Amino acid sequence: MKKISYVLAGAALVIALGLGTAPPAAAGDSSEDCAVCHDEIAADFAKTVHAIDDRGGPSCVTCHGNGEAHMDEGGDPSLIAKPEGRDGEVLCLSCHRDTATMFSRRSVHSGASVSCSSCHNIHTTSASQPRMLQKAANELCASCHPSPAGSFKKPFGHNLDRGGLQCVSCHNPHGGQGRYSLKVDHSGDLVCVSCHAEKRGPFVYPHVAEVTGTCLSCHEPHGSPNPNALTRARVDQLCLECHSPMGNTLGSQPPSFHNVRSPRYQNCTTCHVMVHGSNTSPLLLK
Repeated sequence: MKKISYVLAGAALVIALGLGTAPPAAAGDSSEDCAVCHDEIAADFAKTVHAIDDRGGPSCVTCHGNGEAHMDEGGDPSLIAKPEGRDGEVLCLSCHRDTATMFSRRSVHSGASVSCSSCHNIHTTSASQPRMLQKAANELCASCHPSPAGSFKKPFGHNLDRGGLQCVSCHNPHGGQGRYSLKVDHSGDLVCVSCHAEKRGPFVYPHVAEVTGTCLSCHEPHGSPNPNALTRARVDQLCLECHSPMGNTLGSQPPSFHNVRSPRYQNCTTCHVMVHGSNTSPLLLK
């Protein structure tokens, strides 16, 4: 019995010594090595979602590679990887696979050489700027899209920052161009009905509702000089874009018995009040 105890004890000692004499990690192969010189960056990075991810987020080495040669040569910047532009995008998408599907294949931003680091700050984060953005989302968008940003100053339309409304409330920055950047809800409807729920439907007698157009067929989403953010100043002019007795129009009911030159017929919504759809009237009268 005593002999067996000695054998077990010896085996435990060998195992312990073996574990204790494992070769140390090479210099420049851990974030701790980087922090010796880049202490401020390392301290900021430790607060980011990358560093505190329970699933094991990236480290300095993940993105910048082994820094041994960089350290040996006194911090020579040419001896450390600095993924930028398209290379940086490929690196980010190697982990952010949910974003990769839309961003790398059809993103208007990617196609315009706007990479991840153009909008996101990889090393730092702030409670006031979620998703590691360089600055507030609306400010970021406006820096490249001044015309839509200026449209919000028009008298009718949406008001940014009221009720938490932001550009990214409606647009997917990783999506395509124009309409393909717009978000949709779980039912596949445009994000408009997430706020304007009374316009959602389904209606027994739909008007537009993806049948012959969308909300954007009649409304300027960013801002308009016209009441209700309409694309035209006069309602009849807007209706006649589709409901015209001439040409190949989208509408199925041209105003065959209305004399639209008469002022009494120039405000269509006086009678056709349910312009978004009706459950009782095929003519959208009630």
